Amino acid sequence: MDKKILIVIGIIIISLIVGVYFVYENQQKKIEILSQYQKQDITFLKFVSSENGMYSLNSEEIEELKSMNVNGIRICPLYSLRQDGNIKEDISESWVIATIEEAHLAGFAVFLDINVGGQPTETGEPEHRYDDPKYVDDLYNIALHWAEIAEKEKVEFYSPLNEPDLMFTSLDLVNQWINKSQELRSVFSGNLVLKFADIGPQEIKYVESYDYLSFDIMWSDPTYQELREHLEHAVEKGNNLKKQYNLKGFFFGELGAERSSVNKSVQAELFKIFLEETWGKVDGYCFLGWSSLEFKFRDNSEAKEIIKEWYSKNS
Repeated sequence: MDKKILIVIGIIIISLIVGVYFVYENQQKKIEILSQYQKQDITFLKFVSSENGMYSLNSEEIEELKSMNVNGIRICPLYSLRQDGNIKEDISESWVIATIEEAHLAGFAVFLDINVGGQPTETGEPEHRYDDPKYVDDLYNIALHWAEIAEKEKVEFYSPLNEPDLMFTSLDLVNQWINKSQELRSVFSGNLVLKFADIGPQEIKYVESYDYLSFDIMWSDPTYQELREHLEHAVEKGNNLKKQYNLKGFFFGELGAERSSVNKSVQAELFKIFLEETWGKVDGYCFLGWSSLEFKFRDNSEAKEIIKEWYSKNS
């Protein structure tokens, strides 16, 4: 064989060996860092959220998030209801766990929120809703599985079911879920979150074993005074429940505006009102739309600047 070809082959083999070595070394460093990671004691959430986990968490994205003074991200395992009545996993468990670990390596706290609604409809409603008591147990088993993962991965905030008031078709099923899900306290030692669509059912009760209450406010038109009044009502209701059940806190688990309904300027104004009307009255925020999907704000420099400015303040 030609001597030059042998030299080239030798160089390639050495490069591969060196590459494998560095990959191995980096992986060992990650394992060591994660083994030493401790849950962050976040008492005021300055979070963002992606509709379907569209984070890269590369150095550029991490730098951008930190420049906005973000201290955590929301990550959602996704499930949907099949025609045969079984619940299927829509994204792989290994991918979600890897994202949790990458977030922790970057220094972000994690809010893990189980979403079982499938692909949202054009109106923003979940694709699937649950109308049988058997699903309380089925969804609890999924929540239990993820509670064990959340505990192992040292997740800071865990919502065992995103928006149960939307997921279930009756208030009776919602209340069954609330009662059942509090058993997860025996598995998960972090902050257990009860997260409702908008401001939840008219009456919310028996939530003593939860740590946090969360409301999701989506607003997609420039009726600004109506929004201010709605936020005032949300804050009053949330804080009354916080006091009544001696919860650690009340925060907004999703805040957003659908871009098919509003332009960038209106979206930024809505974000400004969210913060102006509620800052100092709640225990944190999670702005929805760190993606290229319907609630996106990542391409809206004005909206991001508003988040950055307010997130720079002390709680």
